Amino acid sequence: MDVDKEKEAREKVKELIKYAQPYVLFSGGKDSLVSLDIVREASEEVGKKVRAVHVDTTISLPDNLSYVEKVCKLLKVELIIVRPEKSYEELAIKKGFPTVGRRWCCYELKVKPLKNFFSKQHELSVIFDGVRANESPRRKEYSRLSYHKLLRHVVFHPILHWTELDVSDYIVRHSLPVNPIYHKGFRRASDCLCPAFKSLKDFLLLRQHYPELFNKLMELEKNEGKQLHV
Repeated sequence: MDVDKEKEAREKVKELIKYAQPYVLFSGGKDSLVSLDIVREASEEVGKKVRAVHVDTTISLPDNLSYVEKVCKLLKVELIIVRPEKSYEELAIKKGFPTVGRRWCCYELKVKPLKNFFSKQHELSVIFDGVRANESPRRKEYSRLSYHKLLRHVVFHPILHWTELDVSDYIVRHSLPVNPIYHKGFRRASDCLCPAFKSLKDFLLLRQHYPELFNKLMELEKNEGKQLHV
């Protein structure tokens, strides 16, 4: 990894938080872990305290939340956990099982809780995340600094132009703990197991490592026709 990327990201963060409170959206994945550490180091250099915001979607892998708590404790970062007003199970019964053509889960379980939380934060603040451009064609179009219309906050993507190798190298060099779910074969730290975005491999791994959660999802899908819109 080009260490200049790391230095550049940290300096950009320092500029943005000089007069603003830093918040980092921490899902438990490798990308947001690296962003959290970069913002933490930058915050310490300017005498600020970073706050990590994690969304408990009520449908994440069981190990994920405990990992998030462990990391924040290790890095001495304040952790704020936000939750949706209704659980995934309640919403699935009301709205139906999410599919590619009916993807309500991301907004209801992640965006809406964040929107509610940040609407109550009246101090000048900046949101950071672990978004990377090469994750999807859509993200290649992202600006590094922008105004998020739903969250009504300025958002900065510190590692937008980093590669997956850059992220892995940073984690090794800084001795950061990796989410244990990666060791079970999952490619992403799934803070939201929306079926609309999951592959067959994901569900096979879910059945192998988390059979109770797998059975719960299968039961919801099986009962959808009976319970939809009740």
